[in-house]
Amino acid sequence: MKTGLFFIAIFFLMLCPDTASAQYYNPYGGGVDRSIGSEVRQNKPKKNSNEKVDMGENWATYLDKEIKLDGLQFAAVKAIINDNKNSIEEISKSNLHVQEKKDKMREIMDKIDVEILKLLSKDQAAKYLKMKEDSEKKAMTN
Repeated sequence: MKTGLFFIAIFFLMLCPDTASAQYYNPYGGGVDRSIGSEVRQNKPKKNSNEKVDMGENWATYLDKEIKLDGLQFAAVKAIINDNKNSIEEISKSNLHVQEKKDKMREIMDKIDVEILKLLSKDQAAKYLKMKEDSEKKAMTN
């Protein structure tokens, strides 16, 4: 009798749905919560757009927001940045050492700064220099 009950108990445990449902999320206990990390699986990586971003337009818009450029200044800043864009891209794509890249970029940015400062009024120049100083401090701390 005991062996019969033992085999019935084993048979019942083998057919018990708990082992099969152990991998499904049960909010009242047990199981695997499959909602964890689902946002990673559902979010598709963003496709890189083939559109070229106009560096001069972006920089001029930023400066316009920060130091209020007029139309002529806006166009001149955009032209200055676009004139130097090719050399900046060449340096960034080159196989130079990181420090050499930084030094060459610094030279170009200093040249751009001189050209931009010629266009600005005294108040705008003061704001521009303050903005540049703050960004350099921020870069040093990172």
